Amino acid sequence: MKIHKVQLGLIPLVFGSVMFSCSGGLLEDMSRVLHDPVIEAPAAVSFENEDSIELVWEKDEGADEYLLYRAPDTAVPVYERIYRGKECTYKDTNVTSGNRYLYTLTKVRGTKLFGPSDAVLGVDSGVVLDNLENNNTKEKASLLEWDLQANLYYYQSYGDEKLVDYDWYRVTVPPRRKALVVITQDNLAAGASSWITYALESMPPFTVINGSGIEISNTTYNEKPFFFRLSPKQADFVNDLTKGGGSFISYTLSLSQITGL
Repeated sequence: MKIHKVQLGLIPLVFGSVMFSCSGGLLEDMSRVLHDPVIEAPAAVSFENEDSIELVWEKDEGADEYLLYRAPDTAVPVYERIYRGKECTYKDTNVTSGNRYLYTLTKVRGTKLFGPSDAVLGVDSGVVLDNLENNNTKEKASLLEWDLQANLYYYQSYGDEKLVDYDWYRVTVPPRRKALVVITQDNLAAGASSWITYALESMPPFTVINGSGIEISNTTYNEKPFFFRLSPKQADFVNDLTKGGGSFISYTLSLSQITGL
């Protein structure tokens, strides 16, 4: 009986040691079986480097490897695989300046494919983003204290995938004062309707008149920051909104003056 007690007493110890030794292997593999890869589109990073588009995506613990596909943006895109591997980034340098490309991502688990994802639009250009980027959100708004040089773009594909730039700015106005902001689009006559819309936070947007002043009034008795967003007018950037297209413009943003109300 004593021998049986010893043997029985070893059972939980042995089982426990097996469970412990598998905690980083067998148990991990068992839990992984429960989670298939999630079908998600990559991000196409354009205009950060000349003549290249960088594709990035989140690591998926359920995937063994990734398949990245590319197609020129046409009415009927034809995709080809340009990458297969385990990395979560790919720099596409086999592109032509001024052209638009669509990318999709498929994930592999064993012999099963998950995807393709929705397409994302990337654009190759010899032009790079201004040094104020990334100011696409209010939280990352650029501070306006002097003249700033910036650019703005809007592109869309035949399938209506979009690549849009938004520029947020912040200007601090003293109490009982107003600031005069001037936006001047390059290569456009003064007084003409620009390709840019202006929207003070919580206010409706309106088209910027090139070179004309926009007032921001602080009627309070405290210094106050004001946030506004500049956006591209898509109809100016794309000749035919039923087809693919897009372009890039440059502009100057100035804090012209601060005066009394």
